[in-house]
Amino acid sequence: MDVELLIRGFIGLVVLLGLLMLLFLLPARKKKAKKEQKISNSTKKSAYSKRERSPEDELSFDALRAIIRTRSSTTEELERAVDAIIRHYIHIPPKLGTRTHPDFDKYVDVIVHLVRHKNTNKDLILKLDKALNKENSAYKAELNDTLSKALNSRG
Repeated sequence: MDVELLIRGFIGLVVLLGLLMLLFLLPARKKKAKKEQKISNSTKKSAYSKRERSPEDELSFDALRAIIRTRSSTTEELERAVDAIIRHYIHIPPKLGTRTHPDFDKYVDVIVHLVRHKNTNKDLILKLDKALNKENSAYKAELNDTLSKALNSRG
């Protein structure tokens, strides 16, 4: 009789544990489904053509960086992004004493990703490098160092 009571108590606890786990995991599944739906909606938005994007989005420096960072960007898209950077964002803020301005890191990111991009060519790299060196003579050594490191890191 004591063994029977012990077995019934154990089975009851297992059933209770199963119910509690079901209640605990059920809301997490709904949240996960909502997150996946948001992610799929955001990828659909990024797949729209250029005509559906607003002009402000096209000209922001972060949007141009995103085009260069995207591995599926074509050579034409890269060329348009580099041209827009040269037209609108070629001037890097001045150095802070001997340190570079924090925005200089964004330009380093653009150079590295452009050099390592699979659809880039030498003309795009040279065009951006010449324009940056011409407009930002204070950063000439840092720009050349960045370009050298990026070229050496190509696979």
